[in-house]
Parts: sequence; structure tokens; C-alpha cells
Amino acid sequence: MKKIIITIWVCAVMLALNSCKKVLDADPLSLISPDVVWSSKANAETFVFATYGIMDPYNSGLKGAEDIYTANILGAYGNGDNAFTVFSETLTNRSNYGFDNWGAVRRCNVIIKNVTESAGIADVDKKALIAEAKFLRAMSYYNIARRTGRIAWIDKVLTENDDLKVPSTASPTESYNYIIKDLEDAVADLPTTKITGRTNKYVAAAFLTELCLQALAYKNYPAAPNVAPNDPLLDKIITNAQLVISGGYALEADYEGMFNETKSTSNEIIFAIYKKAINTSLSSTPMQHQLPNIKPETIIQFSGTPLFNKPVPFEVWPENFPAQNFTDDYLTIDKADPTKVVPWNQTSQYLNAVDESVNVVAPFAKSGFPDDKTAKLNNDVVVKMGRIKPGSTETMWSLTNENRDARWKASIISDSTRFYGELFTTGLKGNSGRFLGTINGGGYDCTLSNMYWRKGLYTNVSPSYLNSVSTDYHFVCMRLGRVYLNLAEAYLLKGDLTNALLNLNKTRTFHGKLPASTAGTLVAAWKDYKIERRVELAEENDHYFSLLRWGRFGGDANDGIAPGGTIKELTEPMRVMDISKDRKSFSIVTGPFGRQYNDRKFDASRRYLFPIPQNLIDNNPKFGPQNPGW
Repeated sequence: MKKIIITIWVCAVMLALNSCKKVLDADPLSLISPDVVWSSKANAETFVFATYGIMDPYNSGLKGAEDIYTANILGAYGNGDNAFTVFSETLTNRSNYGFDNWGAVRRCNVIIKNVTESAGIADVDKKALIAEAKFLRAMSYYNIARRTGRIAWIDKVLTENDDLKVPSTASPTESYNYIIKDLEDAVADLPTTKITGRTNKYVAAAFLTELCLQALAYKNYPAAPNVAPNDPLLDKIITNAQLVISGGYALEADYEGMFNETKSTSNEIIFAIYKKAINTSLSSTPMQHQLPNIKPETIIQFSGTPLFNKPVPFEVWPENFPAQNFTDDYLTIDKADPTKVVPWNQTSQYLNAVDESVNVVAPFAKSGFPDDKTAKLNNDVVVKMGRIKPGSTETMWSLTNENRDARWKASIISDSTRFYGELFTTGLKGNSGRFLGTINGGGYDCTLSNMYWRKGLYTNVSPSYLNSVSTDYHFVCMRLGRVYLNLAEAYLLKGDLTNALLNLNKTRTFHGKLPASTAGTLVAAWKDYKIERRVELAEENDHYFSLLRWGRFGGDANDGIAPGGTIKELTEPMRVMDISKDRKSFSIVTGPFGRQYNDRKFDASRRYLFPIPQNLIDNNPKFGPQNPGW
């Protein structure tokens, strides 16, 4: 497959930096003549490639971290600080969530203008390049529309002679109408050729399926969207999803490999951002925040075992950990009834093996702590505990690992997991659990949740996970599994139970290796769909926006709550499970975990959209009025 790796930044960034020096300068380059840049397709493409930074969620300023606002993730340090201002409702209307994306949009408009006027680019190539620029412009605006609803739509290259105080759109619907038109133009005019890291007809169609779901949810904002089964947006989703499905993509059997080096160009991946080791270090990838940094003396100090094979195999800055609230959605097949799929602690094997009446919590001690007990921090509150009954052959490992959704092992490093040649023991007296970091000065460079992410970790980082080590990396932005789920949601909104189940079961049975959902009602189907989407798209920058969308739809999509109401998951306390050294006792606790994760808030009157930065409105009243509640 012909490849274009988006880290030709070496040349491309030079172009990008020069184009940003004078925002209103119609000539984007100061070192290379515009006549040269736009004289041929090949030269123009160099400028186009540099514009793909629009697609990189990790370099968006938020590092693609919106899911940290949800109960999927416990965050520490910078990620925790970012999340805290959101879930504590301490944001102000001065907060900026990317509304001023005009530099990126200007690059797209420069492409459209100069390609159109070029005498050296063939008409057929002009058509494709302009479509590519419209796709990138649409995606830049989509990133803003999901957050603030309204955008400052600019579709030409502004000069000093223009009125620079452009207005914002009047509503999210107006914003989405512009974006949808750009994407539809892209679908019509882009080629079908698949080039790794570059858009094509199917890429634009795939993103259009999701964008239309968001547009549908924000109709009539702040009033309810009043979704009708015959809404044209639903038909757009179905039509474009079917186009993508016909494009030769296929679900990937190696789910874990799609997110590391082994299947980075899988035929399931529709679009990804690719970076090369020549100019990428581990510190500039999400891997920097997903593993521990624990010295042998810390493990010894807390009576932990075993030591890692390498003295310090992981030297990163962990900030992002899976929460128990989330991992409970990795369902388990019941051993007594293989057609039954439920959370791990509702299976017959769990109910038969565990005594929840036993008190297993003991005061923590750095040394001499009993192997059959769990502990808690002073601010933790125990919500459940239990111990394996005498005579049972089950352990907490077997109950939480056997017969479980196949994506569990592909996505999560939990107690007794092997990764990178090391055995992680995250229970009490283990080598990488939360009690190494939060008790008696043990440091804070380990998990808050007794789990780490496996999804998105490359297995060939060498010689160790040191932040300065060079590495390839890719971030999956769109893939076929996501399109199937978008299609399933469209059918749910149409009330078409049969087709909704057909499409949600694509990933559930293939990636999850679970029995198909046989939900008999839309209520049950929505429940299964929401679990499936949460697990399938974990760490893919989806869950927060999906929760907002479902909250706007209300009813079956949001636990029976009226449209635009509260969203339970954004207010529920975060949970952590501790496991004893002998793997026979467990306790589940809530607590602040350093960021008041036990007191999360969601103000439905304003949180469905972030504010337009008030300082920008103060400078240009045409950006107003401010979003409701801000």
C-alpha cells in the first residue's frame, strides 16, 4: 500500500511556521515563493500534508483527553487538573476549548484559493485537492462544534481589507450545516484511493456518519432535539455508512494490534495519524502517561513482590488510569449458562464463590500487612467487599479474567498481567499497585486505580519505556468498528431494532468474542449498545461526546431521563478495587483519589456546551451571545 506518513513534519512544519508568521499575509511562505508551491500538484501536496495536524487529537491542546471527564478514567497531575475543572464545575466563561481555530482554517482556505487559481495543476487534481482541504476544514470546525456548538465560520482567505470581526454562527445547527456541506463535498470529490494517513472518499464518509449524530443531538439547542425516525440526518448516516462498508475495509481479528506496532495499518483502520521515530519520542505520545515509574527500593519498602526483571523498565509520567466504573463494562460469559453475559460480579461463578458478608479490610502497614486482607486510605469509603468461600477453586483473578470480553486483556493491565516481559501485581503487597504511591511517602508515580492501559502501548519500545526514547506511534481516529456503531445508533434512533442489533453485534461478537445481543426491546438494545460502544472505543476520544449526545436525546438513550437532563455517569463517584495478596479478598472503594472524584458535578443548564471564551466576545461582540449558562 502506498503510504504518506504525516510526520513529514520536517519539511512540512517549515511551511506551517512560515505561514503562521503573518496571519493576514496572503502569501503563506516567506522562504519559498508561492508561485513554486502552487505550481504543481506535488508541490501543493507538501503544504496540504502539513495541514493534517488538524487531525491529531494528541496535539490539539487537550491531548485528546476529553474522555478523562467521564468515569472511564482516573487522572493525575496535568490530566487530573484538566478533568477537575470540568467535573467540579469550576470552569469560567474565560475557558477556551479551541474556539479560535482560525490559523488551521486559514491554511485550508489558502489551499482552496491557490489550488483553484493555479495554472500548473490539472483540473482533475484541483478537484481532489480542494475536496481534501474542505475535509480538513470540516474536521477543524467539528473539533470546535463538539465543544462549543458555535463556530466562527470563515470560508475564504481574509486580508487586511476584510472586516476581521466575523460573526459566530447563531446555533449549533448552523455550525453543523456548514460542516456537513464541506464533508459532503469531500465525499463527492475525493478519490477512493487508500493512502495511509491521508483522507479519501471513505474517510470523509466515515466521519460524516458521526458528525451527523452530533448534529442531530444538538438540533433546537438548548431545547430538546425532537428526533424523528425520518430525519434526513439519519438517512445521511445510513447512506454514508453503507458507502464505507462497501469500500473494502474489514474488522481486524487482532484488536490489540490495531493500537500498537503489529497491525498499525490494519484494513479496519480508515484513518490514523502516523508518526515516525525519526522525530517522535515517547514523551510526545499517549504512552508517556499510561505506565508506572517505580524504583526497586520503593517496591521493597512496601513489601512488594516481585521486583521487575529490569530495575526500572518504565520511566514515564503516569497520569491516565482505567477506573473500575469503566472496566465493569467488560462483560463476562456465565459459566453455568454460556448464553448469559453479565458484569463479572453478577455471574453464577461469582455468586457461588464469594461471601460478601466478610469484613476483609485492615489498617494499612508498610510491612507485615496480612496476605488475606485489603486496606483503604483515610478518605476512602468501602462500597463492597468480599472473600472467596472456603473450598472454592475460584480466585479474584479467575473471576475477573476467565470468560471475559476478549478486549479486556487487549486493553487493560490489571493484577497478574504480563506486559513487556514484566509481571504486574497491582494488589496489596504487589509491585505496581496504588498503595505504593499514596501511603507514607511512597511517591506518586503509579496507578490510582490498580490498573493501567494496555491499549495503545507499543510492545517494541527499546531499550525501555524512557520518555526520551524514540518510537513510531499512530493514533487511530476512525475505523470500521466505529462506523458500524454509528450505524447501529442511527437505527436505534429510527426505532429499527433488527438493524440496530445487527450492527452493534458486529464488534461485540468479533472483537469481544461475546454472544450476540438478543435484546428484545429498544430499552434493552440501547443498554447493550452503550456498553458496547464504551468498551469498543475506549481511549479513542469518543465517550465524553457520546454521553453528551445521549443526554441530549434523553429517554432510552439516557436511562429514561428527559432530553437535556443530567447524565448519571458524569456525576457518579469513581470506584477502585483493591485485591489481597492471596487473591481471595477484594474491596471496592470510592474516594477523592487526589481530585475529589467522589464529588463530581454536572450542571445540565450549561455543560452540554463549553463557553465561547468571554475575552474573545469582549473583543468582538459578534461572537456573542455567550452560550447558555456561561
